[in-house]
Amino acid sequence: MGRNPSMLSPKQQSFFKVLLGDFSNHLRIPPKFTKNYIRPSLGKCVLRSPSGKHWDVELEKRENGLFFHNDGWQRFVKDHRLQVGDFLVFHYDGESKFKVKMYDRTCCEKDVEVAKKRSCSPTNSLANEGNQLALVKDEIVDLKTLNYNKDAENADKRRRKNVMSGKQPRIEDGDETSTGSIMFKSANSCFKLTLKGRCSLYRVLIPKELAVAEGLMSKKAVDIEDPTGTMWTAKLVVIRHKQNNKTCDRLDMSTGWGECCKANKISLGDTVVFELVKQSVMRIHIFREGPGNDRPSVVLDAPNIRN
Repeated sequence: MGRNPSMLSPKQQSFFKVLLGDFSNHLRIPPKFTKNYIRPSLGKCVLRSPSGKHWDVELEKRENGLFFHNDGWQRFVKDHRLQVGDFLVFHYDGESKFKVKMYDRTCCEKDVEVAKKRSCSPTNSLANEGNQLALVKDEIVDLKTLNYNKDAENADKRRRKNVMSGKQPRIEDGDETSTGSIMFKSANSCFKLTLKGRCSLYRVLIPKELAVAEGLMSKKAVDIEDPTGTMWTAKLVVIRHKQNNKTCDRLDMSTGWGECCKANKISLGDTVVFELVKQSVMRIHIFREGPGNDRPSVVLDAPNIRN
């Protein structure tokens, strides 16, 4: 005779989630699991990663289920550099704690060393927290959550109108189309790239002067922070070539950039500004190609800029 799932010990229970859509802001617990194993009064929980660290995460009831959400969940996502396509397994203790195992798109368990080095205190807010509401278009989303996301979408529209930057870039002459001249202002070193060929979706040449000034020539990798706050690790490759009968080195960003482009729907014709926000960390700002294949004209105003 089969046993009623609700009569099983919650300590034996687990569920998995494949990360899709707007997972960096909230994640729904499977409704059947919520119904059978989670007490209705539970408003907060603790997520424990294989690193041994704990994250306090709020739970929110909505019409279509129970969600991990708010700053605690966003910190958990960012500290573990979770990406679209990652696979998470949650083991529930029956009270308020979940042990979480994380696997990347290679089906191998993720390296959580980065989480060991980060502080998990509530005061350690997300860098550029306001940008966490920025959404990536055309991803798979739960249609029942659209009403909940209205505020986020409105904030995203305002943010895109201001060209998505904590530095508040301005659009000259009030023209917000791609045919206008967009001034990107930053106190950090920047360079920009307009994607003209398919190879630019997989490989980026970093200007030599900037690479030397920022100490990137000796680095093996760099972290890319996209508009959602998700971090992508991209490999750096020094390529030796001949130029005017002289041997020169150039620095390319390769493996990892293609995945970032795919997840953020970056296409040929788009312009991307790479902002060096800290050592070996680049924040990207995406300017979409406009109607009629017009490319946005982006003017950088920064201490160390390269076009």
